[in-house]
Amino acid sequence: MNGAGLERKDYLTYGDFKLMMKEYKGDFVAIGLDCKGAKQNFLDMSTNIARMTSFHIEHLPHEEAKCWVRKQWYAIATFLEENRQNIYYLFVFYVTTIALFIERFIHYSFMAEHTDLRHILGVWISITRGSAAALSFCYSLLLLTMCRNSLTKLKEFSIQQYIPLDSHIQFHKIVACTACLFSVLHSIGHIINFYHISNQPLAHLRCLSSEVSFSSDAQPTISYWLFQTITGISGILLFIVMTTIITFAHPTIRQKAYKYFWKTHSLYILLYVLCLIHGLARLTGSPRFWIFFIGPAVLFAVDKVVSLRTKYMALDIIETELLPSDVIKIKFYRPPNLKYLSGQWVRLACSVFPSQEFHSFTLTSAPHENFLSCHIKAQGPWTWKLRNYFDPCNYNPEIVRPKIRIEGPFGGGNQDWYKFEVAVMVGGGIGVTPYASMLNDLVFGTSTNRYSGVACKKVYFLWICPSHKHFEWFIDVLRDVERKDVTDVLEIHIFITQFFHKFDLRTTMLYICENHFHRVSKTSIFTGLKAINHFGRPDMTSFLKFVQKKHSYVSKIGVFSCGPRPLTKSVMSACDEVNKGRQLPYFIHHFENFG
Repeated sequence: MNGAGLERKDYLTYGDFKLMMKEYKGDFVAIGLDCKGAKQNFLDMSTNIARMTSFHIEHLPHEEAKCWVRKQWYAIATFLEENRQNIYYLFVFYVTTIALFIERFIHYSFMAEHTDLRHILGVWISITRGSAAALSFCYSLLLLTMCRNSLTKLKEFSIQQYIPLDSHIQFHKIVACTACLFSVLHSIGHIINFYHISNQPLAHLRCLSSEVSFSSDAQPTISYWLFQTITGISGILLFIVMTTIITFAHPTIRQKAYKYFWKTHSLYILLYVLCLIHGLARLTGSPRFWIFFIGPAVLFAVDKVVSLRTKYMALDIIETELLPSDVIKIKFYRPPNLKYLSGQWVRLACSVFPSQEFHSFTLTSAPHENFLSCHIKAQGPWTWKLRNYFDPCNYNPEIVRPKIRIEGPFGGGNQDWYKFEVAVMVGGGIGVTPYASMLNDLVFGTSTNRYSGVACKKVYFLWICPSHKHFEWFIDVLRDVERKDVTDVLEIHIFITQFFHKFDLRTTMLYICENHFHRVSKTSIFTGLKAINHFGRPDMTSFLKFVQKKHSYVSKIGVFSCGPRPLTKSVMSACDEVNKGRQLPYFIHHFENFG
């Protein structure tokens, strides 16, 4: 007991704390109590939402009164508007593919009905030739989807408004799966055809095809047609190559064994050579693959030649720095006359590794800087080898001076940020790397009037991370960006999710101190930035509605997200939800997945 007759206490009770913090009572209850002990994936934005009272939008009565039918109609209309280009090109692709199949099917079913080949093989000759035409078109189209330099160049012209260039990887996967389907159908058809032919007398076979000669009078079996003919052997090899490529392209295998994914994907050269050889025997008809192949092959070859301008140029490493969260910064020489836009990426290899693997990384340097840089997170065999090599404990500059080789730069969806008067950028995990370049480019351009004629007038940047210590290097980037942002074009919000998981009395006090300190000094007690710190995940739907209301004078707002799939998926869902309201401005989402 003390002199006042009160029991001495070395701690604050919950009641004491509530009395002292009346000003923050609502925040304390909502955050400290509701969320204590929460354990969630920090990239899953469906739970543990941060309190964002400044972005709260009241729901209008008429929004709740909308009937179910109208809501569904709005949802369908929004989906069609957002995906109209993708739907159109998929429709054209499948109509063309099916039309090619049907044309050959009809030809061999009715136009070639008088031939002995049609009488012996039946409907399967029509299926085989139809599927051959379809897969020839698909295999050739695959080359066009991988002309990265051409696709990047097209993004500079107005035609990119009518072609979904950012979806070329997704389209590549769809075409590949379609080609696989027709390849299986074609292979089954050939096996059945060979079975029928193997049951025919040798005299009949000599009449069927003048291209095939037999060394004896013995009747050839099905094994002869499969393993002793050009068509059979090349077909088997084609099926093995195709299966190998598709198997190692599976997302799980690609992520854990990227080296083997890339090596097996390099078999595409063998695949196309075998496709050209496959029809040379003319067993069922004249070869037609070259008709589809020659145009895309020429464009692809030219595109590859363009990549050679930097691929074999050894670039000196200027500086390396090991950063927290297993990230390494590599700063290297910028080749003369190399032009790029912020948000673009390169394929990078290091000369110290004999395999010379190329891996894709976003450039974190801004276009106005006289060097190139990448921030690389160690999360696979190659990236760990790279980080360990430059570890001061292992690295000896006297032994070898490594060089960097690059392909690119190549375009991505993030590079279009400057085309929108208002933009929202969301980065999570190592997905913040594109924004190191984009934000630096933004404030440099606006502060020097370099972008005086460009649409971008306001950018909201949302950074989602477990804690500041995970990406301390990015804090330095934001500090430099805030210093250069003399026109206040940028507004930054940081969402800390690790505190949210361990919200005890101590972290609640930190939250209250941060809130109060920012209110008084306009800076964060944690980072020294003007950026506002939130504890929890952003309520993207509420935030986008706030932006929509504040900037109702524009017709479109660009939303750019980069990071692991759960994050980009959550942002996409929020855009879809807000767009269902059929109100302007309309949100257009561009995204890239890391990991």
